[in-house]
Amino acid sequence: MIIFGAGAVGSVIGGRLAQTGANVVLVGRQAHVDAINAAGLRLRTDEGSETVAVAARTALDGLAPGDDDVVVITAKTQDTPAIHDALAAWNRRAAIVCATNGLEHERMALRRFPRVYGMLVQMPAQFEKPGEVTMLCRPVNAVLDVGRYPHGTDDTAAAIAAKLEATGTILSEADPAIMVKKAGKLLVNLGNASEAAAGFGARFEPVAKAAAAEARRVYAAAGVPFEITDHAEAARYATRMKRLEFHIPDGDTFVGGSTWQGLAKGAGSAETDYFNGEIALLGRLHGTPTPHNEFLQALVDDLIAQRVPPGTMTTAELHDRWVAATGGDTV
Repeated sequence: MIIFGAGAVGSVIGGRLAQTGANVVLVGRQAHVDAINAAGLRLRTDEGSETVAVAARTALDGLAPGDDDVVVITAKTQDTPAIHDALAAWNRRAAIVCATNGLEHERMALRRFPRVYGMLVQMPAQFEKPGEVTMLCRPVNAVLDVGRYPHGTDDTAAAIAAKLEATGTILSEADPAIMVKKAGKLLVNLGNASEAAAGFGARFEPVAKAAAAEARRVYAAAGVPFEITDHAEAARYATRMKRLEFHIPDGDTFVGGSTWQGLAKGAGSAETDYFNGEIALLGRLHGTPTPHNEFLQALVDDLIAQRVPPGTMTTAELHDRWVAATGGDTV
């Protein structure tokens, strides 16, 4: 299995799989790859750290393609086109697993590859430094369900889930309606923008709640399912999610999710175009206004353009800017 775009999420997946003896290759940035090849991959939790021997490289050069190749893409959606280029030149027959948040990556991949899978990513993790990542939850580090895109399961999905489940620290199952879970997860990711602007607490501010409520209206207009309708299945999923218990290592400060972390590294782009921007797109296609998500999308664009560090804004400032832009009406 190849983990392409291995940062925090990809390194945890690859590291945990390598611990079971699985054949795994991480493809990542030069500094991270160099550190892993020199001293192994360090996986940290609040209980300590483990060093894992795992193959790492910066490109697919030298890897022989085969009919059973599985490539799990863990980069952010805006960074995947170059990965698709490399994979198309290497092996169009590979199974492409979109371990990304949002709903667009699978559609992008399906234009170029016949075998595409969606993966739900429930994994609070941080990239600390080259060669080292921190897992913020235990006893389960992640929930990574997988299914064929646009729907269904097959032997490949079942095999991927079984390998992940065998780690003992990742929960995974094959789900024929994986995109329903991903649409539900997107509602949470809509708050990444407010968090990036004003800190973790801003995820629970009225602007974030308004964006989520707006998204539910858009989903209804677009006919996008986002809730597990079978009560027993919904309860089972909730029970599995409860095993993701936050335990922050001593000395660490969990400041924010993937959007925050990207801005803190000085990234020139953000995934909000595929979070809040996805809702804006669906709203425009289906005649449903999306002022709250458009506000948050533009807000992150401003932070990037002005090189403003994440968390600089107060929640009061965020609220005032939101009200000035939209009126603050949540209905």
